Amino acid sequence: MEIKIYRLTLLLFFLASMNMAFSQTTPKSLSYFPERYSQQPIITFKEGFFNKTTYFLDGEKSSPKEVAALLNSVKNEDFKFLSYQRKKNLGMGIRVSGIAVTIGSIAYLFTNDITPANVRPWFWASFGGGVLQSTGNILVADSERRIQRTINDFNAYYYSGGTEVFLSMDESAGFFGSKIDIYEGPMKLDKSQVLSRMQNMPEVRELYNKIIKRQKVSTAAQVANTAVQFGILFLALGPEPQSSTLNTTLIPLTMTGIGLNLFSGFYERKTRNLTRTALFQYNYQ
Repeated sequence: MEIKIYRLTLLLFFLASMNMAFSQTTPKSLSYFPERYSQQPIITFKEGFFNKTTYFLDGEKSSPKEVAALLNSVKNEDFKFLSYQRKKNLGMGIRVSGIAVTIGSIAYLFTNDITPANVRPWFWASFGGGVLQSTGNILVADSERRIQRTINDFNAYYYSGGTEVFLSMDESAGFFGSKIDIYEGPMKLDKSQVLSRMQNMPEVRELYNKIIKRQKVSTAAQVANTAVQFGILFLALGPEPQSSTLNTTLIPLTMTGIGLNLFSGFYERKTRNLTRTALFQYNYQ
């Protein structure tokens, strides 16, 4: 009976800890407006550590309230920027709570022998932390995509020529994490179409090629992380493991998964920031 309970709990932990990508749906991007508000500043932003976002108005660091005031100056549109920001802050709070619980479970993992008898409290703590982190991640990801869409639509007001198209970015979910998509207005472009539009801008084209390579590295990291999670799944469904096997296998797998998640978070955040830089240079310089 204990063996069955052990396998079930380890399987549930595997399912809870997988870095699964949930498809987020947001309203379609607004049509880009024909008016040209050349006196309005361009809104840009950069993601920082722990999803902290820094906003800029024409390159000058700004606060979310200042950005909201600028967005609200467009009287014929209802940009819900502050509500998205509050939703993101709520998601961050839930995520931090989940991380705190997970850290406690890791401490338990290191200070106790991993046996079917004592794996239960470790599992319930890890499972609860995983649920909190997943909930927070969903709220944060959805809020960030809506904020990105809002800023894209506002900046399209500003757009006043210099190139033939206005490019923006979005993210779509996949089995091995999210993928950066490039849009021309409401039309999604493939890589060859994006590169063709950048053919007369070699610096931007070179930067976008770098972004493509970085996305391949991110995919490889996600594949490796999935393999680690399937290793944990094998422990749950395979032959009955010995306590010594658990101690020598489960801890390395857990730490490897944590390391891959941390690497992916830092690496993908930088890739998104580089993509915003490339699109800014393309649209406005």
